[in-house]
Amino acid sequence: MKRIASILLGVAVLLGSLQMPMQAQAKENVVIMIDPGHGGSNLGANPPGYLEKEMTLVTAMAMKTELEKYEGVTVYMTRTGDAELSLEQRAQLAKSVNADFLYSLHYNMSANHFFYGSEVWAQSTGVNYTKGYSQGQLLLNEFTNAGLFSRGVKVKLGKSGNEYYGILRNASALGVPAVIVEHCHLDHANDAEHYNSIEKLQAFGRSDATAVAKYFGLSSKTLGVDYSDYPKANVTPVATPKVQDLTPPEVAAIRVTGNDENNKTVSLAINAADSNTGIMYYAYSTDGGASWSSLQIWPSATDTLSITVPAKYGVNRAVSVAVFNSYDGMTISNTLTY
Repeated sequence: MKRIASILLGVAVLLGSLQMPMQAQAKENVVIMIDPGHGGSNLGANPPGYLEKEMTLVTAMAMKTELEKYEGVTVYMTRTGDAELSLEQRAQLAKSVNADFLYSLHYNMSANHFFYGSEVWAQSTGVNYTKGYSQGQLLLNEFTNAGLFSRGVKVKLGKSGNEYYGILRNASALGVPAVIVEHCHLDHANDAEHYNSIEKLQAFGRSDATAVAKYFGLSSKTLGVDYSDYPKANVTPVATPKVQDLTPPEVAAIRVTGNDENNKTVSLAINAADSNTGIMYYAYSTDGGASWSSLQIWPSATDTLSITVPAKYGVNRAVSVAVFNSYDGMTISNTLTY
């Protein structure tokens, strides 16, 4: 497949490099600032065939086009071409137009290429936390409806106690509500079908716009929708910063419930728990941890799971399970022979 970068080159040249808003006026509409992540020499994720900085631009343009079909909204973008902007500049552009919300759009990769799904990062304190969490839930609902796995709305503080992510830190300093939207992972086969064409990147932008319209209660005669009474999550503001889950799951234990040598399978009962953020994934090994299965989704409503997995029959008949919480903290269970 040709790189999306080559498809977008002409589009970026036509659009120019940076949208510079005029001095902010007294606003009558909801004001939205869309920030396509990365740009210029800051490529973002670049797995074979893709450049994140260009993918975010496609998604952002589609988001803007879709949002402008609604009444009562004014939409800006931090860049409309291949411009390189600091995180401080992006937040300042949002502040300069008195933005009601800043959306920083991204695509994700994990260090070990193990994880998949969508997630939203919110500011950690006060009313901006409530706004970010509520808007994040609506965004993730759209992605879940499209078939993606939700990794949740999260916060993250750095060692200084301030926001870990620069765009959220700078937006917080200026009093601008903001979220980082990680649409999916570019390094996992589970998510590949959602980003492998221009049309699918544009579909993400339309989903983003729908979530924004639901959050702000917008209506569109063009689209024939009215979200003025759309329900939002009721989130209590927090006076002190919420802190990310720094601990792995407390419980990961297994017992063998069946061993079928004819069909080369082993059945397990898994007990797992994480009191902070819950269990999100699990993986199993039937060779004593020498190799692991791909990540499986842990059902959110249970702390006990029964599974049957392919087994290896040889010298090392040892089975174990690894469980992961929403911050990717991992705990490996006891190891049993079968």
